[in-house]
Amino acid sequence: MTAEEAEKGKGDRFDRSADGETRGSGEWDRWLAIDRMIRGKGRDTMKKTVAWALVGLLGTAAALSGCGADEAGQSDGGAKSETSGEAKPGEAKGLPDKFAPPVKLTTASFNYGVPKFAQGDDMNNNPWTRYLKETAGIEVNTVWDGPRKELEQKTNLMMASGDIPDFFLATPDQFAQLNRAGLLEELTRVYNDYATDNIKQVMKDAGPEPMQAATVGGKLMGIPFTGVAKESVPVVWIREDWMKKLGLSAPKSMNDLLAISEAFTTKDPDGNGKHDTFGLSLDKEFGIVSGFLNGFHAYKSIWIQDKDGKLAYSSIQPEMKTALAKLQEMYKAGQIDKEFGVKDAAKVYESFGGSKLGIYYGALTAGFAPLSVQTPNVRWLPFAAPSIDDRPAKLQHGLNIFGGFWVVKKGVKHPEAVLKLADIWLQLFYLNTKDDVYANYNDSNGIAHWTNAPVKIYKPFKNAEISVHLEPLLKSPQKADEAALAKLTPEERGEYAQITEYRKGSGSSWKEASRSDSWGAGPIVNNVYLKEDRFMPDRFITVPTPSMVQKKANLDKMELETFTKIVLGAPLDTFDQFVQDWKRLGGDDMTKEANDWYSKR
Repeated sequence: MTAEEAEKGKGDRFDRSADGETRGSGEWDRWLAIDRMIRGKGRDTMKKTVAWALVGLLGTAAALSGCGADEAGQSDGGAKSETSGEAKPGEAKGLPDKFAPPVKLTTASFNYGVPKFAQGDDMNNNPWTRYLKETAGIEVNTVWDGPRKELEQKTNLMMASGDIPDFFLATPDQFAQLNRAGLLEELTRVYNDYATDNIKQVMKDAGPEPMQAATVGGKLMGIPFTGVAKESVPVVWIREDWMKKLGLSAPKSMNDLLAISEAFTTKDPDGNGKHDTFGLSLDKEFGIVSGFLNGFHAYKSIWIQDKDGKLAYSSIQPEMKTALAKLQEMYKAGQIDKEFGVKDAAKVYESFGGSKLGIYYGALTAGFAPLSVQTPNVRWLPFAAPSIDDRPAKLQHGLNIFGGFWVVKKGVKHPEAVLKLADIWLQLFYLNTKDDVYANYNDSNGIAHWTNAPVKIYKPFKNAEISVHLEPLLKSPQKADEAALAKLTPEERGEYAQITEYRKGSGSSWKEASRSDSWGAGPIVNNVYLKEDRFMPDRFITVPTPSMVQKKANLDKMELETFTKIVLGAPLDTFDQFVQDWKRLGGDDMTKEANDWYSKR
């Protein structure tokens, strides 16, 4: 299992707003106002003071003592930052090869629900901890490790006690609370002085929004856990066998795609003599149709810039009405499953296996799943998302982070050690070309060693980059020699082998080819989406405003109900009434508050 696969999880693994990560790697929809009552006593006056400060922010009544850095006796917190050692050539100023004496840090982490330890190993004694101690002079002690959904709850308790680890992954909500309480180490100088080229490249590839979100009042207060929301924006996947049977060409425009959808519905592409196939895939949350909406320059549930440079809510714009009108037309023509309103994405995927659907907007990795899982003997071809007019379609995505920000407790002696951990992660997980290193620190014998890395940041275009690295080898009529293969990562070498076998007739490897061969989705992301800047990010990248906390859930419900009714046949004027109601019932307040933040960012 790759990091990206684990990131997306079993429930929303293949969906995006990206997710979608859905809002992909951005978890911003999931923020909730914390109003639980936490009772207990702090262990000393200082902790009580900090705890009560946080209690005010969290809306709690008292502080609960919890485990933290001093319990482990391993923390280096509480002193001014210093740096030891000499800089490595090409690395940032002052970042040492190895800290001497060793830096000792505490953290709390989540696991990915996969096997992660060899016999005799545990969270604080495994290949990663041993490597970091022996090679980098960093001793990381994990005071808590468990399911991701429990990490936020556990760290909330730590925050309320005033006893937080030296560093950990904070949700956006926690990030804001910790910063307001003055518990975070400012990282502006630390990042400028010690961030390596590897780290800076990842942040650049992620887009400006993650670093902007981590910056408060001009000060960098956290390191974004970058995600894959941008590379996961959808391409259009179409069943090749149906296209061939009906003599259909690749879609170059939205009208071409609509013609394919009509043909898949009316011309019996599966040859069973029944009208039981549909064109476009649509789920009840409208999540897997975001790319289709984007083709009409409509964007669902994000904040975009209007012509005056102000934030505007995307779902109430006129383009959405046009897109919904087309979906209504397709539904009436039988091109959309009549039961879409009760089917989540997982149920829609089952329709692939039943040979009922022929067009799917999905990520560049969709060939791995759900497509090859549901239709192992059917090849789907990827195409760039088309536009309804001469303006290229821009694909929406949420904030390009995975869950939050790496934060450092105020007073930690060596905050730059967290950047060292991030750089080592990039070197061992992404940049390594040696098989033995891969086996030790990435994956071997079913053990996902990579999950034990204490700091992770995902390369935003890792999957798309594979096709770039394989392109010259796959173009050559000669088999790649040892020298060329040695420059690839172990994963890339494996993918190259799979694709060459596929080209020889091994149909079982079409999923690898669907990502990285010349006809695959990777080149679409690299050569079209990236080169033409086909991305539409959500511009609202801070914590929910008061009106959002109070009213957004009801407005979201009204939005989904309205969109569903329109597709099912309600008058198009229903959209106009929805816009008026949305504004009246809190949307105008949300818009004002969003722009108040946007003007001061």
